[in-house]
Amino acid sequence: MENKNIIIILVAIIVVLAVVAGAMFLQSFNAKEPTKIKITSDKEQYEGGKLKIQLTDLNKTAISKQKVNITIKNKKGKVVVNETVKTNSKGKAKLDLDLKKGKYKVNVTYGGNENYTGNSTTQKLKIKEEVKETVSEQNYDTSDYDQSSKPPRTEYTGDPNDREAYTEWRKQDLQSENPHRGYSLALDGPEKSPVM
Repeated sequence: MENKNIIIILVAIIVVLAVVAGAMFLQSFNAKEPTKIKITSDKEQYEGGKLKIQLTDLNKTAISKQKVNITIKNKKGKVVVNETVKTNSKGKAKLDLDLKKGKYKVNVTYGGNENYTGNSTTQKLKIKEEVKETVSEQNYDTSDYDQSSKPPRTEYTGDPNDREAYTEWRKQDLQSENPHRGYSLALDGPEKSPVM
């Protein structure tokens, strides 16, 4: 009888251990993979810029087709943007910013799914006023400019395949008071003409 009780206790212990091991196995089998979410755009942008994010697993593998919530608050804490974007095949998403000059706080949140855990990140954002370039036209009077005060330029009229002659002319031209500037001649081979 004592042996029978010992056997029953041992069987009960084995059953309990099997249930615990099975639960641990199922839990690890169904475990969600951790994620990383990153704001990839600059912390300082001009009006009309874009907020860019990237969602990956810890191995930096992109997580695509996932909804990510972007909330932006102004310096008073008022929510000025509350949008959802969807990641592309590279795990990236972007949001066009329609924010005025100022300082903001960005919160990006991924809620997770059946395979991945959720994650979030925050970043300060400074929006700078867009610089608008203006071009003013000015009229220049060139009638007082005297071209005759400069000595005339010499032109190379020798054989284009004669490198030595051209090189000598070019040395003298560069030492003159009015050398040719803004272009150069290239002699690439004995059969080729200089390129002008």
